[in-house]
Amino acid sequence: MKKLAAITLTSMMLLLATAMVVGAVPSVEVRGAVAGTINGQSNLADNTFTWNPQNFAGFYYDIKKDIGTEELKFLITGDNKLSGDSPDYGITYTTTAQNKDYERELWGSYKVIGFQADKYFAGYNEGADVASNIFYSESTDKNSLSSEQLEKILKDDDTEMTVTSGTPLKLEEGYELAIKSIDIDGNKVYLELSKDGSVVDSKVVSPSKDGATDADKTYYYKNPVVGEQKKLVTIAAHFKNAFRGADTNLATIDGVWQISDAPTEVKADTQYDKMTIRAVDANAGTITMDNKDNAITLSKNKDTTLSGGIKVKTADNDTLRFYIYKLITEPGDYQIRGAVATGSFTWDPQTFAGFFYDIKKDLGNENLKFELTGDNKLSGDAPYGVTYTTTVQNKAFERALLGSYKVIGFQAEKYFAGYNEGADAGSNLLYSESTDKNSLSSEQVEKILMDNKDEMTVTSGTPLKLGEGYELAIKSIDIDGNKVYLELSKDGSVVDSKVISPSKTDATDIDKTYYYKNPQVGEQKKLVTVAVHFKNAFRGADQNLASIDGVWQISDAPTEVKADTQYGKMTIRAVDANAGTITMDNKDNAITLSKNKDVELMPDVSIKTADNDTLRFYIYKAVTIEGAAAPAAEAAPAVEAAPAVENKTVEQPVAEPVKVEENKTAAEPVKAAENKTKTEPAPGFEGIFAISGLLAVAYLVLGRRE
Repeated sequence: MKKLAAITLTSMMLLLATAMVVGAVPSVEVRGAVAGTINGQSNLADNTFTWNPQNFAGFYYDIKKDIGTEELKFLITGDNKLSGDSPDYGITYTTTAQNKDYERELWGSYKVIGFQADKYFAGYNEGADVASNIFYSESTDKNSLSSEQLEKILKDDDTEMTVTSGTPLKLEEGYELAIKSIDIDGNKVYLELSKDGSVVDSKVVSPSKDGATDADKTYYYKNPVVGEQKKLVTIAAHFKNAFRGADTNLATIDGVWQISDAPTEVKADTQYDKMTIRAVDANAGTITMDNKDNAITLSKNKDTTLSGGIKVKTADNDTLRFYIYKLITEPGDYQIRGAVATGSFTWDPQTFAGFFYDIKKDLGNENLKFELTGDNKLSGDAPYGVTYTTTVQNKAFERALLGSYKVIGFQAEKYFAGYNEGADAGSNLLYSESTDKNSLSSEQVEKILMDNKDEMTVTSGTPLKLGEGYELAIKSIDIDGNKVYLELSKDGSVVDSKVISPSKTDATDIDKTYYYKNPQVGEQKKLVTVAVHFKNAFRGADQNLASIDGVWQISDAPTEVKADTQYGKMTIRAVDANAGTITMDNKDNAITLSKNKDVELMPDVSIKTADNDTLRFYIYKAVTIEGAAAPAAEAAPAVEAAPAVENKTVEQPVAEPVKVEENKTAAEPVKAAENKTKTEPAPGFEGIFAISGLLAVAYLVLGRRE
């Protein structure tokens, strides 16, 4: 039974680890409001546009205390230029430190500042009593801005936790705080702080003695040198109590504070990418920057780093349109928030970066409206407190010769809603080959998995990886390189095969395009879900290869949009396939916006209210960046495998391959760009089912042996 328990535990850990990464993404782009020409109208006032925490979720903002002051202003000249000359710099940035309470409020407050779209510590505040004055009084250089530097805030937490002599408190940047011993009465706790395994400090705290004060209960570390600052408290932990046991010592912690010991310099004239620090005022707590000597022209299809984590992107369009954004790649869980509201409010792609938006064609029209009653309630009765509308728009495929399709934002995701009839055979292919062309007519939509025109090479040994377990493989090419026999497989089983002729004389777009008519996609029949455009093909001595310059794929697992379908608190009220609209409301699901609430409104959109008596709230989209999941448990001892079950699965019939002659000649390969985009199938629940199956088999086998 020990083996059974081991494999059961391990399988469950693997199951949990697999489940945690479902839906994860490699990076997240948090964009600001779009500037320029939107819906045919310019929103530039006197050729300027300004971003702040209200219209750029990348800037630091604390909803609890309404803290966040970063501001970035663009002044554009007639030639779409952001001047780098004085006095009218094209870009100016300002930020100001503000007082913020620690999460463990008895410690008092400190100075926090947003800088380059990150949260930083700017100095300690003098407290009104001993408890709220510890860090200030124990630090020699208390004001970081006076030393022209800032420190990242790594931990500010009042969550209660237990540490033992065998499990030290893990901190950031390689630090650990360990209990080394506790006296027999449990009054005195001897602690050691180590960094990367080396002890850097030790101290005794007395959390359990009679009349213990906050000073008695607080461990703090005065870092000797942090950049230009001397003896700065960078770590603190508040011990609620301690206990000496027979086998182990333990203590309860209810407050942890840590700032980085690698400061960020904010000296005047320090340059960060295109921006230079112009002035730092330690008394006023302000930092100003501009783009002196770094003029930027906002020409089409550019992506420019401005400063630190802030970038500016322009549309691939002759009409000027652009936004700033922050690219997040660090593994973890994040919220893409909308503008902060204090009463009735409406969010759209301009005020909520989570909604679908395509800057190239100015596409995206999701609209979420809150109407609050006097008691801060979103009524579930007509007129409803929450209403949501979205409408399809026509979008050209990235490979424009394929024509266009209907795109729609739905619940903060991008979906396919139908094919458009094309003006010629090439741009009409996907429309004409699909039987049920309009997804909304079938009351469903499909996620768009791939739409690109990047040139890449595939070979007979390296098939094209698609989403949801699909692969397109070259099986053979005739001796002239004209006919290419392709097989499409899903999860290793062939589902389709076709011959295309990309290299023949006068080949048309139809000759060059492979497409897969999926027999059944929800309620839709014979819907083209995969299309690949081949530029050319070549039969070589050792392997066959082809150059691809267009890939299209939509999901074969549709999302239902039938009337009365409920998603979270929202219900679909109507779907109009002709007008291309979906409307939703919160019928029978009233929501009261009381303090410190986090409510899922619909699968990808939630509401967060401030932990404050003053009503303040925003909507947000939660995202997880890959790599945040906990590592799987160590593998259990190997066990004998169960007898294999005979494979009775029957492959679907495929078309007979084209007959080709044996390769007798070798020629110079066609020049094609290296395959730079290999999209792996999105993680789903297949792994969970597989692990569950292994668990069941192990249980049966080991159970019999026991």
